[in-house]
Amino acid sequence: MELLKDIALNRKIYLLVFCVVFLISISFALYTQHSWEDWYITYRASKNLATGKGLVYTVGQRTHSFTSPLGTLLPALLSRITKNSSDELVLWLLRIIGCSLLGISAVLLLKIAKEISFKVLPAIFLIAMFGIESKIIDFSINGMETAFMIFFLVFTLYVLIVPSRHPLLYIGLSWAGLMWTRPDSFVYFLGIALGYLLFIPKMPTIKNRLALLRFFLGAGIVMLLLYLPWVIWAWHYFGTCIPHTIIAKKLMAPHVHLFNIIFTFPLRYDSSLDAVFMPAAYELGGWGTVPILFSRPLVLLCAFYWCFPFARREARAVSFAIWIGCIYFSIVGVAPWYVASVTLLSILVLSYIIQQIAICLHFLKGVLESNFFRRVKVSIYGVISLLFCVNLILFVSSAFLMRLRQKIIERGNRTQIGLWLKENADSPFDAVFLEPLGYIGFYSQLKMLDFPGLASPEVVAARKKLGTDSFAQLIVELKPDWLVLRPEEIEDIKHQMPALLIIFYRPAKVFDVSQKVTRYAYLPGHHYLEYDQTFTVFKKIPGF
Repeated sequence: MELLKDIALNRKIYLLVFCVVFLISISFALYTQHSWEDWYITYRASKNLATGKGLVYTVGQRTHSFTSPLGTLLPALLSRITKNSSDELVLWLLRIIGCSLLGISAVLLLKIAKEISFKVLPAIFLIAMFGIESKIIDFSINGMETAFMIFFLVFTLYVLIVPSRHPLLYIGLSWAGLMWTRPDSFVYFLGIALGYLLFIPKMPTIKNRLALLRFFLGAGIVMLLLYLPWVIWAWHYFGTCIPHTIIAKKLMAPHVHLFNIIFTFPLRYDSSLDAVFMPAAYELGGWGTVPILFSRPLVLLCAFYWCFPFARREARAVSFAIWIGCIYFSIVGVAPWYVASVTLLSILVLSYIIQQIAICLHFLKGVLESNFFRRVKVSIYGVISLLFCVNLILFVSSAFLMRLRQKIIERGNRTQIGLWLKENADSPFDAVFLEPLGYIGFYSQLKMLDFPGLASPEVVAARKKLGTDSFAQLIVELKPDWLVLRPEEIEDIKHQMPALLIIFYRPAKVFDVSQKVTRYAYLPGHHYLEYDQTFTVFKKIPGF
């Protein structure tokens, strides 16, 4: 009878955790209405597939213009199921799926905490920090694939820690899910696998390193069998299985020496790694120094916790995966939806650290003088509470910022630019040169010559031919019908080729919401609003 009560109690706790995390996530979506720029890059291809035009960004041009197969095919399926009746409905269905996956991930994290005998404080910290992490939630509801990354990553850890009947099959499935979600996700599960091979944490059925290696090789075979069909089909359809987004971004990446990064990190600390515990787009400014002082020590602690021999082996394995992720970011740079996976692993490592602190406090209780012990305990609890409070403040600030961003910038400015171009273009084949591809490309439905060429092989070819990323030289080479430029981009072009925007292009319309943005100059992260507050649309003069 007591066992049945425990089972019933556990189910109630798990249901409560799922509901709380789901409600926080869906409330964030309802409040912010946030749709990420890249969602509309992906969804243009998804909708073309759903309407029978092919899995392409520009109809008739087979360019692999998306990174996530799952993040592209699932919206296409949802659009098809709903008879292509509403783009907003497709996004909301995807949001509900994403929020559900976050709720399930929270339950799995709690089961992991239970399996490794977490005390109440670290277990609560784990779920609470996960439940209000702004990047994880935002990029799970704004059209990106983050919720799937988080779920498959948590499921990988769950299978490694909690006994199950078919662990090899489940690991293979979770790794395949990660690859279908993002092709670079092998960095994270290989990091975890290497961490486990290095530190050999206790596992339900595997006793030694050789058995573990065989286990991971078997899981890798399962993963390849499940992911290989996409590779073959993409190669057949696009002529390559490498997303064009990666090809375009690779041209911008500086040449790096892997061993230099490995052996000089963190002495040569990449400030982009601060993003692990920061809100999205923090690098544009306006957040001040306090959040950076919060994020930087935490990511360094989590990335190097594997170096401490007294740490639990499971924690060292996860920490090693964080270190691998940080090295990866130092090479390729970071995007906030990339870094969310490392944020999840870092929250788990912090919870391990709190668990060890709780164990130490238990043993010190009878050793230290009672008043001194009480002060130490209060101080430690204070630091833990401070970490949660800072994360909560960043979460609330991020929600308000994204709400304004969606209202003023995305719907009030960039959507309007796309609609205006669609109405004023001479033909559906007019070409537009710009950097912000998403909203403007989707709502105009014109030919996009985007920089750096995420959906445009012509731009990538021009960059290779000219050996430059100069907007002025690329415009002269490509001769687009329209330009959509920010003020700083206009100044750069005028500096490089003063006559280009006078003789060959004329201003057609200015889209400026700066007066609305100025009202929120006090807001943390306000530079994120300012960055896209003004655009000028230029039209090509006949004869150029």
